[in-house]
Amino acid sequence: MKKKVIIIIALAVSIGLIVMIILTIRAYFLPKGISIDKEQYPITGIDVSRHSGVIDWKKIKRQHIDFVYIKATEGETYLDPNYLVNITAAHKVNLNVGEYHFFRFNKPGKTQAVNFLAHIKNIPGKLNPMVDVEEWGNMPVVKTEKEIRKEITAFLLEIEKVTEDKMIIYTNINSYNRFIKGHFEDNPIWICSFNKDRIIPDNRNWLFWQHAHNGKLDGIKGYVDLNTFNGSAEEWKMYLNSGTMP
Repeated sequence: MKKKVIIIIALAVSIGLIVMIILTIRAYFLPKGISIDKEQYPITGIDVSRHSGVIDWKKIKRQHIDFVYIKATEGETYLDPNYLVNITAAHKVNLNVGEYHFFRFNKPGKTQAVNFLAHIKNIPGKLNPMVDVEEWGNMPVVKTEKEIRKEITAFLLEIEKVTEDKMIIYTNINSYNRFIKGHFEDNPIWICSFNKDRIIPDNRNWLFWQHAHNGKLDGIKGYVDLNTFNGSAEEWKMYLNSGTMP
């Protein structure tokens, strides 16, 4: 009898551990997202890279996607293998397109800028370029926050000198608090946040809001990031014409 009790307890503990593992995986590894009021935020965009696979851009266009950002480069030498195909096809179906660079904390900002500038295409009417600044993909962070900000500044200055466009800074809440908050005041912010009540920690004005990693669109297998513009459809048209917030 005692042996049976021990077995039952062991099974219960094992089941409990399995449940905890499943919940942990769901919490940390599965895509997250929230739905938003599209009457308040009617403009929808996506961002893609090689991880998005082969994309049917004609199908994407038919689903009222207003803009797309396409990964171009990363670090000092990396070129996203799907970049040229994606930007050519997206532009061909008349989507509003922009390019982005994933910033590596352990590489000099200026040489990363050289990589980005060497590969981005001169397409008329492109959206302002974006730099992706986040701890994810940069762990462990060995430089100080001040050192990382110095390299981000070098990157921005080099890009903006050549393109004459203000770069957009994409970041999540943790990285915003560590590296961006109180700095780069002239650069528009693209924030990844799952808090409807306080989208950005210090209530700084934002340009784009990434509110979901688990979007589903016909034409892309798997999940895709969903983003919105901070304004009305009319304000979006004004932004496209000027490149600055109305």
